[in-house]
Formats: sequence, structure tokens, C-alpha cells
Amino acid sequence: EMTRLSGKVVAVTRSMDDRSLAPLLAAEGAEVVHWPTIKIQGTSNPEALKTALGSIASYNWIVFTSQHSVTSVLSMIPVQPTGIRVAAVGSRTAEALSKRQWRTDVIGVGGSADLAKEIKKSYPLAGVSVLFPAGNLAAPTLQNSLEAAGAEVTRVEAYETKTLSMDPTRILNDLTTGVDVVTFASPSAVETMANAMDDGWSKVLQHCSVVAIGATTRDALVAHGALKNAVSVANPATFAGLVEATVSSSISTPMREHER
Repeated sequence: EMTRLSGKVVAVTRSMDDRSLAPLLAAEGAEVVHWPTIKIQGTSNPEALKTALGSIASYNWIVFTSQHSVTSVLSMIPVQPTGIRVAAVGSRTAEALSKRQWRTDVIGVGGSADLAKEIKKSYPLAGVSVLFPAGNLAAPTLQNSLEAAGAEVTRVEAYETKTLSMDPTRILNDLTTGVDVVTFASPSAVETMANAMDDGWSKVLQHCSVVAIGATTRDALVAHGALKNAVSVANPATFAGLVEATVSSSISTPMREHER
């Protein structure tokens, strides 16, 4: 049962020091190749984050859109402050909060765009102040949707996504040897790779089944030329879900050239 990916080669686009996805794939028997695209690190301006968190009592809400911002914020204020409501986008983010005994008032399941709608069902947003600790590459989607609902949003950088330089030759060599599935866990991983690979990017899309962790990552793949129905999306949007999607997409993988 635990070797549903034996004989399959799965590419992981997270950084080498990210130990979360590769072991799960290896446990299923996959041979994992690493194509690191991005690296998550602490914010380059921790003072700004400290200052914002120092006046957290003046905010009505704090909103988390990734587990990285949870890690970053909770390293500075481990105990949930009283009197501030907490919203999280996605089950992984909510899970990261509850693991550390933070209670979440609203969990947005449809992504950043829908969070304001989710909050508005139960709470007014007009004139409400929201602190948004975000990654440096986070899209303005969430801020826009909250502001459109009348909230005042303060965005502060909580972590940084750094682009790693990629070696297209090595990836093309891996493709020649044979890669069955390539996994993407963020839109920035897709963008980094598509830009670095240049002409080789279409080869990646043609040779591998493509798996995305969520809808925003899938949309980034489609924006960079992947066919929508060719991208499997993890459900739920967790690493375990990504493994399941990898298993089901690898079953339908066409035979590789050298196996015909």
C-alpha cells in the first residue's frame, strides 16, 4: 500500500532544505528529483514586523494567507492576543495556527479573493482595521477584497520568497532520463521555473503530469501555457493532498519513450 509511486520519478520544485513534501513522496516509493525554484526566508525588515505586532491591540483583525506568515508572526507573539479576530486562508494555514493553540474565527476555503465574503457573512468590515502579515510576493487580491468591503488594511512583510537560480540543462537531462510527475506548491515556483527554462518549459509540460497544490498555483500554470485539464489540483490543498494527486496522476501517465 505504501509504495503506490514505486517506479515513478517525481520532481519537487521546493527548496532542498524544505523537508515537508519529498519524504512523503519517498514513503510512497517515488524516486524524488529536486528542481529547487524558490526559498522561503525571514523578512528582510524584521523591525517593521515587530513594530506592527507591537501595536496589535489597535487592530480588529489579523489575517494569515500562508503557514510561513504564521511561523513568522508566532515566533514574535506566540500567545494569541485577546480581543483580535483571526482569519486564515486555507486549511493548511488554519492548521498551523491551531497547532499552536491559536483560535481562528474565519477560515476562507475559496482562497484570498473570497475571504472578505466569508468574513462579511458573520462580521461587518466597514471601518474595521486589519493587519495583514504577508510574503513579499503576495498578490494584492486579499487587500483589495477587504478594502472593497470597507476595511482599512495594513500590510506588513512577514517573510520573503527568494528566487533561486536554476540550471535548465540539468532539468532537461532529468527529463531525458525520465520524470513522470512534476509538483508545484506555489505560484512563485511556477513563475520562477517557466522564466528560467525558456524554451525548455514546454518540454516540462509535455513530458510530465503536472500537479498543483491549489487553484492559484493551477492558474499560474495555465497562465504559463499549461492546459487547464492537464493540471491535477490537490484536494485538500495540503502536502498529503499533493501526494494523493501525484498518485492518481501518475496512474494515467503515458509510458515514457524508453519503455515503449
